[in-house]
Amino acid sequence: MGNRWSIWIDVEGFSDLYKCNSAKAIQHLSFLMEALYKVGVHVFRKSPERLFIHQFGDGFIVVSDFPERSPNRPLGICIAIMRHLLKKGVITKSAISAGDFSDISSCYPEAVINASQDRTHINLGNGIMTIMPVMGMALISAHKLSETDSGALLLIDTSSFSEMPNYISIKLGTAHGTVDWIHLEHPDVKSICDKASLDNVSQEEAVKLIEMHIDKNVNKLPPKWVKRTQETLFLN
Repeated sequence: MGNRWSIWIDVEGFSDLYKCNSAKAIQHLSFLMEALYKVGVHVFRKSPERLFIHQFGDGFIVVSDFPERSPNRPLGICIAIMRHLLKKGVITKSAISAGDFSDISSCYPEAVINASQDRTHINLGNGIMTIMPVMGMALISAHKLSETDSGALLLIDTSSFSEMPNYISIKLGTAHGTVDWIHLEHPDVKSICDKASLDNVSQEEAVKLIEMHIDKNVNKLPPKWVKRTQETLFLN
């Protein structure tokens, strides 16, 4: 199905944290996983609003059931989860795009698929192979967009949507738009947080938390990361 919206969201600084404190890095990943699970189970559980979520390393791809003209829903999901995780000390980056997304396991080698009961896990004697049965531009575009910029950012491919909500002001860049997820008053964030039991973090608290993170880690964070985060989120 073509042009379903997609979110790529991952934990910032995961690999560096894993090197020095793997338990904390996995905890941060678990917080993200749990937040996505709660949104999928308690907020958008039925078609046509249901979500399809897949993990890739320290990140997740979230794909809609059907195409949507406006990015209102993925923006609400990103803002709710990013602020919730910020309160837990987890910094994330999100990218919103769109594209096709489908099961491609029928294109895989017959010998491999026949050896699997779930089209995901394949026994290799006493070993195991794990394959991903889904693929599409929804994944590729969102992940690629995420890599175009540095910082605790919410990026959006504005060309993927025919309508833009009038409550947001998108700061356009050369390849994408950036959204101020700290200050934006999104009409659905409170509802998403309430239904999913996520922390509904206020603008004021979010500003303090992101500034505290930067101040505490300023000697560890890349200067470009700090600069892009501060200028995109209008921090002092």
